Amino acid sequence: MFEVKEAVKLWVEKSENDIIKLIEDLVSHNTVNHVLTGNEKGAQLFLSQVLKSMGLEVDVFTPEDVPGLKEHPAYFPGKNYSERPNVVATMKGSGDGKSLIFSSHMDTTVAASGWEKDPWTPVVENGKLYGLGTFDMKGGLAASIMAIKCIQELGFQVKGDLLVESVVDEEFGGANGTLASRVKGYNPDAAIIPEPTNMVVSPGTHGGALWRVKFTGNTGMSFSGETIVNPANIAAKFIVFLEKYEKERQQKGGPAPYFEDDHILPVMVTRLEAGDMTAPLCDSGPTECYVDIWVECHPRISEEELKKEILDGFRAKYVQEYDSWNEPVFTKVIRFLPGSEVDPDFPLINILSEITKEVTDQKYGDVTGAPFACDAFMFNEYTDTPAIVMGPVGANAHAPDEHLDIPELLKLVEVYTLTALQWCGFIKKDVHAYEESN
Repeated sequence: MFEVKEAVKLWVEKSENDIIKLIEDLVSHNTVNHVLTGNEKGAQLFLSQVLKSMGLEVDVFTPEDVPGLKEHPAYFPGKNYSERPNVVATMKGSGDGKSLIFSSHMDTTVAASGWEKDPWTPVVENGKLYGLGTFDMKGGLAASIMAIKCIQELGFQVKGDLLVESVVDEEFGGANGTLASRVKGYNPDAAIIPEPTNMVVSPGTHGGALWRVKFTGNTGMSFSGETIVNPANIAAKFIVFLEKYEKERQQKGGPAPYFEDDHILPVMVTRLEAGDMTAPLCDSGPTECYVDIWVECHPRISEEELKKEILDGFRAKYVQEYDSWNEPVFTKVIRFLPGSEVDPDFPLINILSEITKEVTDQKYGDVTGAPFACDAFMFNEYTDTPAIVMGPVGANAHAPDEHLDIPELLKLVEVYTLTALQWCGFIKKDVHAYEESN
């Protein structure tokens, strides 16, 4: 196995420019998710040609092409997928091995305000690659593809099938793209999701909910002694409560084995709305006020349990006033993303961790829960394919100047390659020929 590791390392070093070029090509495609529609098609068709040129079996299909998708209990309605294809590529194994899929998404969030560079013009500076989607998650997607190319060019034959997919509509609680591939039957023995974990091995992920909370009251100037209830005041108290609620729950940690030391559970106010924004001025209070909130949770918490916890806490904080207010109304903005977790005895966890630690000289590879929500639950909750989240080192996901660390990305290609070979099994080839030719 030593010769295999050395050959993989050498191949990655020699292929650095090709690895970076693939990421740059993907980033140069604007693939912003527009919530109900998306802009992934051009990049997905480009990627399908890359995968076909590698001699892989390539399947290109829109979620709407998949029979039974809309009847699946996890399907979330209201999206348009007519121009948003998934891409799944397969390297067929020789048999007698376990199968593996690398599952990434092609869509990105919108370009946040504050970018000093063009988000879709990749730039390399000081060992970092900047561009929208580099970190989340085109870098991880490219790393998984180049791992397959490494296996091919070194002449290995995997025993189990090795797959890579690029799905649409993951951002903003989409996940129908990921679901479509599962319903279509791409459910191997294990999955690695290259979300940006900074090379932490994460067999568990947060869940999350985005709600619009409506507060109602009555308006006027109280000239005749009317009782005025300003919903903006109630909303302000709700925001004060949320700040306290976030601090208290982060002190507790979460469930074993992945979240015992997890003290990052964001509660974020994302938007406020009250009053008539079209009026030149407002001389009385609003009758309605809206607060949009993003709230994360640990696995084993349902959407209803999370909402009840918030409402019960809000009521308790303002118990003397609460009954004089109208009850806040929670409306779902996107699907609820349940947290998920993989059995800690699942062998791929240890394989991935050990290989990562060896390749990075123990710098990375710790096993802990991911501090974010993603579509891993589509595997872990609805299929027999355990999904582990593990991806590049970088920063500023969903923010200006998003980037990934190039030297660590090259290590990630090594990790993915060696993990795939060990998990799927392979027929050994003479790797000395490659070493001598280089």
